[in-house]
Amino acid sequence: MTTVAIETSVRPGSVAVSTASGLFSAALEHDRDLLPRLEALLAEAGSEPAGIRAVIVGTGPGSFTGLRVGIATAFGLMRGTGALLFGLPSIETMPYAALEPGGEAVVLLDARSRQLYYARYRRTAHDVEVRDAPRVTTAAELATLLAPETTILGDETVADAAQLSPATRRRLRTDIEPTAAHLLELGTRRLHARGPMQPEEIQPLYLRPFAVRERKR
Repeated sequence: MTTVAIETSVRPGSVAVSTASGLFSAALEHDRDLLPRLEALLAEAGSEPAGIRAVIVGTGPGSFTGLRVGIATAFGLMRGTGALLFGLPSIETMPYAALEPGGEAVVLLDARSRQLYYARYRRTAHDVEVRDAPRVTTAAELATLLAPETTILGDETVADAAQLSPATRRRLRTDIEPTAAHLLELGTRRLHARGPMQPEEIQPLYLRPFAVRERKR
């Protein structure tokens, strides 16, 4: 069985392929690289598009354009191959990859425009449990959300964006980010446990309205 995972909420995005031969993954320099990289991974794995039986896609939060490209590609693969489809928030792969069962962590990402993406999770034996659902917050509001001693998973820019104190920065881990490989593992578990999803059930987790910026000339 060939399973494909697509993660385009972050830059660089990534794509992964799992077959009986193993796991194959690659980073994307640009969203337009998605299909060529997937084709190359399938060839490396000794598979082909017709052999895809499941497609897992990350739903964010993150890049508006990236999410649209990733989800649209997943839909196209599902319709073209008859594969099963499953979507899940990309952000949930971070505590899944970083924590041991029973551990808790806050995920904090720089959403730009002086805003932050915040969520809190508990790692279970085979999944993650949502303790605080993903939301948009600000540095000023963050003090009321961060529990003492809880691990923080974030990106490279979030410490400054969130105005974290030196003590709080010591709890920040920046070595974990959403990847297609992590998405494939968690998504496969959920697909087997819950069954496939319909396209209308998979929506980008934007969390805030799209804002158009006018270029200065």
